[in-house]
Amino acid sequence: MLSWCAVVTALMVGLAAVLRQRRARRRAEELLRLGQVAKLNSLGELAAGMAHELNQPLTAILANTQAAARLLRDDPPDIETARPAMQRAAEQARRAADVLARLRRSVAQPDRALVLQPTSLEHAARNALYLLEPQFRAQQIQTEIIVARAVSVMADATALEQVIHNVLINAVNALRQSPIANRRLRITISEAAAMGELVVADNGPGIAAEILPRVFEPFFTTRMSESVVGESQDALDSLDSLDSLGLGLSICESLVGTMGGRISAANGTEDTMRGAVFTVSLPLAASDAKASQ
Repeated sequence: MLSWCAVVTALMVGLAAVLRQRRARRRAEELLRLGQVAKLNSLGELAAGMAHELNQPLTAILANTQAAARLLRDDPPDIETARPAMQRAAEQARRAADVLARLRRSVAQPDRALVLQPTSLEHAARNALYLLEPQFRAQQIQTEIIVARAVSVMADATALEQVIHNVLINAVNALRQSPIANRRLRITISEAAAMGELVVADNGPGIAAEILPRVFEPFFTTRMSESVVGESQDALDSLDSLDSLGLGLSICESLVGTMGGRISAANGTEDTMRGAVFTVSLPLAASDAKASQ
């Protein structure tokens, strides 16, 4: 009997280990998938930034080549003065090529259209918490989810997951500045004005008043890239790197707007939640919209 119990115990321990590894692998695969989607959806924001970066070298190339052309038309041609102008044009051309190379590296595949369908806000939120649970555990962040009313919204499921992930990653980075014993994050799901609402609040340092109007601007960031502690480090890097570039929240605004919703940022007023508060509002699915009338 003792031998049988030992064998059964060993089998149970082995099975539990296999199940833990399988869950960790699924979590890592999902994070990698969301990271890839984040890169794809960053195309618009990257394109806007790259257009700004390309404007200067292209203007310099035009000015230098026009100057060189004028010098070469002189009689006799002023080759010695034209040569540095052409060299400067070549340098700016290489700079423009580097900008385009960064853009090309950032996009692995063409962008895809969003497919809007009834999507449970609670399910999306719980899935996001599950995928990031190792990071919350490593940072000792206490999380809770409050469902005032279970609602379905019209959204692209993957895009919605990406939005929630980006907002949660932003909260994780903010809470690193808070004492370990006081790191809390709360997700609230409700309905307001025929819209489904998902509110992510933390008790971190909040958003400075001068920064608040700019949090959704492309390429605006207040921090340098930091490593993310915990499980699935490499999988999360692609998402975290977007935030360090100032693209994470900008992408959230673009995705939510494409789905017919809106996202806003503010600072909490509760004693227990005085950090950042992000509110995502999306149109209710047809069934929920009728029920609310």
